[in-house]
Amino acid sequence: MARILLAWELGGDYGHLMRFRVLAHELRRRGHEPVFAIRDLTFAEAIFRDEPYTGFQAPVWMRGITGLPPPIGFAETLMGFGFLHPETLTALCRAWRALVEVVRPELIVFDYAPTGMLATRGLRVPRVLVGESFSILPRTAPMPIYRWWRPEPQARILEAERRVLVSANAALAHFSEPPMQRLADLLEADEAIITTSKEFDQYPGRPDGRYWGSVAESGGGTPPQWPAVGAKRIFAYIKPRHRDFNVLLAALRTIDASVVVHAPAVSPQAVRTHTAANVAFSLDLLRMADVRRECDLGICHSGANTVHALVTAGKPVLLLPQHLEQMMTAKRVLELGAGLVVDYGEPAPDYPTLLARLLEEPSFTEAARAVAARHAGDDPAARVARIADRFEELLARAPVR
Repeated sequence: MARILLAWELGGDYGHLMRFRVLAHELRRRGHEPVFAIRDLTFAEAIFRDEPYTGFQAPVWMRGITGLPPPIGFAETLMGFGFLHPETLTALCRAWRALVEVVRPELIVFDYAPTGMLATRGLRVPRVLVGESFSILPRTAPMPIYRWWRPEPQARILEAERRVLVSANAALAHFSEPPMQRLADLLEADEAIITTSKEFDQYPGRPDGRYWGSVAESGGGTPPQWPAVGAKRIFAYIKPRHRDFNVLLAALRTIDASVVVHAPAVSPQAVRTHTAANVAFSLDLLRMADVRRECDLGICHSGANTVHALVTAGKPVLLLPQHLEQMMTAKRVLELGAGLVVDYGEPAPDYPTLLARLLEEPSFTEAARAVAARHAGDDPAARVARIADRFEELLARAPVR
């Protein structure tokens, strides 16, 4: 029926691909042809192994930029990905337009792809934003800061937006497209699908929020194989490169809990070192529908999809955010009272004590169950169907190319 391009440009980890996998499965079931433009192909085969797929490398910024401070808002993030250099930005936009011309989609779905959004302004193709709240910012002027829990200099925010807008409009001029009036115009689309819930919006108090709910946990995976030893069950999704990886795994071996660990690209030596009677590793992706139902506690880096899946199932979490986006999610969980957060900038905590608190103090589980009660009627499959329905509505209204 229709060819639909699903494009991902910025960000990392499984979330973007898992979301694409679920959406593509439903689109293919309806007779459509999904085609992917993927930022990072590292895990593409593992995630799409059961799905026939056509994938391209997305046009992405490849060079580092030195001298920039850590970003305090969207404009400064864009500075680090080519939006300070009009010529390079124009080249990236040209590559995006060439990809669209080759694929000839009837609908484009962008998951955190700001350069792709810039490049396709003015094309006669419906465009949809899909993703976590972090990448679908409120369209305000100026756009919101990341660390909403502390003040940032307004002059710096305004200057960053001005500089980025100048470069973006210079690129648009090369394609005879009209200029944007403000940076928030970059997020203009026919639909914005925020795949989270209001409790986890990384921009609290959003004035224009429409929340569709997470879809990633409805994907595939392997059922968890819980060790027989341990009174409670802990699911841990931890990166082996995390500073506290060995310390945390050592702590997990000492507590009265059955633990399943998924650590992407973990070394065989680390698996041998940390496997115990109560600790097992899963090298395959785990089926989150089973994990969220069966575990008593989750440990992760505060990725939006994983947090949403666990807390809306009434499970408290220990969060180890590694970057600002994850810390924004972690702050929302702290507000809910449904977990504890390990600040990467602080010394390693006493993990046995943190784990004992989360397993034994009832307040964390009670707070998570209060969230779960508000989501008792959630049906991930129905959410995916509603999103696909919306895609088809846009396809029906699209001009003939």
